[in-house]
Amino acid sequence: MNKTLLVAIREFRQRVRQRGFLLASIVTPLIVLVILGVVGGGVVGGASDEGLLAELKEADQPEQVIGFVDQAGLIQSIPTPVPQELFHAYPDTQTAETALGRGQIGAYYVIPPDYRATGNIRRVSPRLSVNPPDVRWFNWILVANLLPEADLEQVARLRQPFYSSGLRSVITTPEGQTGAEGNRMLPFLVSIVIMIPLFTSGGYLFQSLAQEKSSRVIEILLGSLRPRQLFTGKLLGLGVLTLVQYAIWTILGLLGLTIMGRDISGLLSGLSLSGSEAVLAVLFALGGYMLYAALMSGIGALTRDVEDSRTWVFVVSLPMTIPIYLWMAIASAPNGPLAVVLSLIPFSAPVAMLMRMTSTIVPAWQIAASLVLLLLAGLGVVRLMARLFRAQTLLSGAPFSVRRFLAAFQG
Repeated sequence: MNKTLLVAIREFRQRVRQRGFLLASIVTPLIVLVILGVVGGGVVGGASDEGLLAELKEADQPEQVIGFVDQAGLIQSIPTPVPQELFHAYPDTQTAETALGRGQIGAYYVIPPDYRATGNIRRVSPRLSVNPPDVRWFNWILVANLLPEADLEQVARLRQPFYSSGLRSVITTPEGQTGAEGNRMLPFLVSIVIMIPLFTSGGYLFQSLAQEKSSRVIEILLGSLRPRQLFTGKLLGLGVLTLVQYAIWTILGLLGLTIMGRDISGLLSGLSLSGSEAVLAVLFALGGYMLYAALMSGIGALTRDVEDSRTWVFVVSLPMTIPIYLWMAIASAPNGPLAVVLSLIPFSAPVAMLMRMTSTIVPAWQIAASLVLLLLAGLGVVRLMARLFRAQTLLSGAPFSVRRFLAAFQG
């Protein structure tokens, strides 16, 4: 046991001083905070109607004047902050078409007589544009003239009703429990926060073994250690390193949000996580670390160097990334079949279940089943990978292969 602890302490000290760990622990959360600050109200808070007005004033303007033919008699004025010279009225489509052909305008809109009833409108231009800048300006003109008694802030609110505070959906279960869904981006961001340390810690374990084998340090270590002591010590040391990384992220995140003046309680209210569920989230993270770190160590035990097995590392890590690729589907239907299946499969459960827990109220039996399956799979993989830690395996210079991987289990 003493030798196992010595390996754990050595591994922790060696990795915590590395530049890669410092970058992942400090720079990454700072980048996330900068993104949150730029996005503004999208995740941790809302922007004001005045902010929307400022964005409109700074929006791109068309290179040419834009015409319009108002057959509905709707447009009585060009409201602020739309530049008066940006749009020009024409009495009929023939006149507007002539101006377009002469290059006097870049495009023109036709507002039909039944616009108030149908909402139909037509934009005519020489070429098809995916997202022309004049559409946003003309949208403002239409809203302001549909409700001429509204002031600028009210027009801004009418154009984007959820802009100021962001949409907060409340979900309920048949049992009468309720919880806030919050912004739909939150499950994605929280899952990324959980996934990155799991990847980095598993990668550290894989790199540590590969480097020690290539530098022949492994021969010195096995002179005084049993292979299983080396395996257990590395798992323990890098597990503590992962917890330290989570702690650094939490502290930097809280400090950053405080400095930015963000409402931390408002951010947390967007997560439907109680205190007990937060503890469960930690258990899922630890279970994911145990599962993936053990797999990485098995690859590292059989590989000659880091470059020899990068493809296999990607294949092993792929199941955890599947919920990230499907996060929109999971966030849209957190209790749907896809989300439930991914949260029960141990290899995707740490990310998928956390997405569900931050989106809705997950039935207790599903959380319990997912956690039990994850822990059983983690313990099983640890036990299997420990069989690879034999002197003849660790000291072998053969390249990694599936056949050699299976043969190592058979002794």
